[in-house]
Amino acid sequence: MNDKLLTYQMISSHESLTKLRLHTPAHQGYRGESEHFDERIYGYDLPFFNRDEFDNVEKYISSLYKTKRTFFITGGATQGILIACSLLARKHRKIAIGLNSHLSIIHGFILSGTEPFFIPSRSFMPTDEEVIQALETAGEEVTALFLTYPSYDGKITNLEKIAKYCRGKNIEFMLDEAHGTHFPFLEAKTSAVTLECDLVVHSLHKFVGSLVQTALIHLPEASVITEEEALTALALFETTSRSNLLLLSIEEAIQLAFGDERKSIFHKVAGNCDQLRSLLDNWGNTLTYDSQVSDPFKLFLYSDRITGDNLVKLLYERGVDDEYSDSRGVLLIFSFQNTDDDFVHVAKVLEEIYTTLATQAPRELFDEHILMRTPVMRCLPREAFFASTRKEVYLQEAKGLVSCQSIKKIPPGTPVLIPGEEITDWHLQTIAPDTLVEVVGSSVISMEKPVKNH
Repeated sequence: MNDKLLTYQMISSHESLTKLRLHTPAHQGYRGESEHFDERIYGYDLPFFNRDEFDNVEKYISSLYKTKRTFFITGGATQGILIACSLLARKHRKIAIGLNSHLSIIHGFILSGTEPFFIPSRSFMPTDEEVIQALETAGEEVTALFLTYPSYDGKITNLEKIAKYCRGKNIEFMLDEAHGTHFPFLEAKTSAVTLECDLVVHSLHKFVGSLVQTALIHLPEASVITEEEALTALALFETTSRSNLLLLSIEEAIQLAFGDERKSIFHKVAGNCDQLRSLLDNWGNTLTYDSQVSDPFKLFLYSDRITGDNLVKLLYERGVDDEYSDSRGVLLIFSFQNTDDDFVHVAKVLEEIYTTLATQAPRELFDEHILMRTPVMRCLPREAFFASTRKEVYLQEAKGLVSCQSIKKIPPGTPVLIPGEEITDWHLQTIAPDTLVEVVGSSVISMEKPVKNH
């Protein structure tokens, strides 16, 4: 283990003169009976550090990111988003979000009692023009914006333009950048931590390489949120016994990512992905990629010969596992762990699949726009979620009723039905009709008037 890590120094310097430990954790820093973990793992799991004891470590990481303050969290980006929503509730009641928002944002609205304002857009990732137009239309009612950037499949928008607009209009601006945690290490891509925004959530395991459940909350230099406000919100969602293993993993992964060697690997991977795109450029729509996906590490493959669900089978048969697939296509995510040989193998697989598909007749490409909706909100998510009068019905019988629950597709965790939303023809066409849903009873007064989105 790298003894330069501050977290490691704190753990390793913990010495006790006592011969008998009469406190938790039960393993007391020793392995005991274990098939899968060596002695060091349990040693790292002792003692527990309060956040104030960890202050110098977080300030060191803040200096690397050049933020006002960066906080370690060990409950994943979901924990960070819930914290962000609670911070928004300190001043705001109506918050603009995109249709590509993760379900945890809706959960944050349920907990905080805030109201979502859905940005109308032609695709899941709203453009900067759509964001600004929606905020202009909403008027003074909407005083905050919480965007998911980049989208799960790697699409981006002009953050600088949005941030400048929000700052000029005194709109608090937060970002779920869980799928852009590698952007700070790729000079060609803009990370929200460098902009005039107020809070950014990062999920470190996705691209930076730390253990699952590790994440960061950044307050950029220009943030209007104070450290004290952030710490107050953190206390609501934080365990009093954070895992030292996760804390150690966070610091190690970040230190490596900021190092010259890891940065050069990031750029090499991006270059290898570009070579795959160049290969795909030769084959038209028989086997191609979504050119709107700007994330250097992502390829969204599709074909005019077969569906994405069938394309993924051809990949898997050839030893390539995907991140996600649907009727449109297949998402591949590369990382710093992928070697040149990996890219050679993927290129070979793509060539084999193209040869197979070239013999088949073209079909109509999937239209992403049929997946779009602007939710009709009949009451606040919190009111519907905690409704005392509710019943369970099949979706096919639920048109016009108001949902008490969320229905989501995982991945990416984007909801297709949320609490407080009216069930419409769109849902009947998108979700299996025999799906059981909980709906609000007719006695809920707030259902009588839809919550306006404009």
